[in-house]
Amino acid sequence: MSHRPRRSNLVLLLLAWLALLVVAGSLLITAELRRLEHDFRQSTDTFAAEVRHKLYANEAVLSGLSAFLLAVERDDRTATERYAATVAAAHPHIYQIEIARRVPAHEAGPLAETLRRSGLEDFALKDFATLTGRQVATLPPQAETWPILFIYPDLPETRAIYGLQLETVDHIAATLARARGNPHPVASPVFRLYEGETGYLLLQAVERPASRHEGDSPNLFGNTMASMLLIKSAALLPPELAAALAAPLGIEAALVGNDGSEGLLLRRDMDPGTRIDRWLLPVFERSEPVHSAAQHVLIRFAQQQRLTTVVTTETVAILGLLLTAALLAPWLLLRHYRALTRAGIEHEQSAYLATHDVLTGLPNRYLLGDRFSHAVHSWQRNGTRFAVILIDLDHFKEINDEHGHEAGDEVLRAVAGRMTEQLRSCDTVARYGGDEFIVLLTNVLDADDARQVGDKLLAAVSRPVATLAGNLPLSCSIGIALCPDHGTDLDSLRRRADLAMYSAKQSGRHAVVVSSDAG
Repeated sequence: MSHRPRRSNLVLLLLAWLALLVVAGSLLITAELRRLEHDFRQSTDTFAAEVRHKLYANEAVLSGLSAFLLAVERDDRTATERYAATVAAAHPHIYQIEIARRVPAHEAGPLAETLRRSGLEDFALKDFATLTGRQVATLPPQAETWPILFIYPDLPETRAIYGLQLETVDHIAATLARARGNPHPVASPVFRLYEGETGYLLLQAVERPASRHEGDSPNLFGNTMASMLLIKSAALLPPELAAALAAPLGIEAALVGNDGSEGLLLRRDMDPGTRIDRWLLPVFERSEPVHSAAQHVLIRFAQQQRLTTVVTTETVAILGLLLTAALLAPWLLLRHYRALTRAGIEHEQSAYLATHDVLTGLPNRYLLGDRFSHAVHSWQRNGTRFAVILIDLDHFKEINDEHGHEAGDEVLRAVAGRMTEQLRSCDTVARYGGDEFIVLLTNVLDADDARQVGDKLLAAVSRPVATLAGNLPLSCSIGIALCPDHGTDLDSLRRRADLAMYSAKQSGRHAVVVSSDAG
């Protein structure tokens, strides 16, 4: 039988070690996930910074192009192409640079004819519906038109949009209207390009003073223009960064309009990983707004973590060491556990002996002092009165002298039990020394309330006590003092209760006396 507790303790310790192993493993996995989350945030920060750089570059390029148009000759296509080529080489993410101009309706036909004679043989004004093969809507006559007169680079797949009238394209017409009179660039909604894919226009209106020599040349660009950058969605995010990630990143980018609407620029689905990956490991998600003055892009990132990236060689090695420790250490822990148990029992015993009377098991004067302090604090905070009751056994010395100390000890233990039975759990009865006991009576209404408790204690104590020497008669004398009537500290209240107790003895013993105010 003596070995069973030992075996059960060993089983519990092994289970504790197993739990520790699980916790340590989870902490390792958590640490690895935090590292991966840090990498995820760094990668997405790099993405966002790259996009932000391109957005700023777009607006800087457009401002430069607008300034160039204010300075270039109205028909200097060669200089404009050289400038556009320089810009495109420096910013390869810009798909095309385009320029449109405002033309009064009555000048549109002559301008087209002039441009054809000046070298643009195939130039013609086009509306968007005709260009895309849609049904042409019947529109009221317009006072002006905005044809595209310049595109760089001149790609075969986009050549058809030369001469396209911007006001016939719904989403661009609205953007053009917002740009008129606005000194800053404006971004169009996301749309599908004529040649496929998606993108958006960054547009800025350009006004320059009229010239006296307007009629002397073909006047390609005129006085009121729209400088435009066409940005392909796919070029906005850096694909080389996405390819370098350990777990492929899901990306969704949207261009946010002034009204809060979102136009999807691009979406790349997240690699979902295996079923175990999805069951055990989290998905890191993050939304990052990227702003410039005219372009507001919201990028959402998502990445499913994989066991192959979380459980590394180093993690497996550490888990192996933990498992080895879990197999070798139980006997050491068992010894330590037993030592702690012995120390705990000894500590409890020491604490108990320091605050309790060895013979009766009642609180001693030190514990009584502590509980008295709590009673005083309660009185100070809430006005809750309390009483100190002093109990002295009558003729106890004769019992010791006639029947021996063993009989006296039995009497003291019996008295301690009887008084404890008569009191509430919130009250304290302590052996103060010899045959003297003190009761700390809390929540006392008045002197009569305390006297009633004194009478109960008197009746309980004053009964014969069965001892090895036979039934011994017993009585006691009780003195009572109240806080704050007779004092507010233990010494004062004990002295007043002691005086009242002696008054009880002088009156013939076996009595309860409450200290008078004059006492």
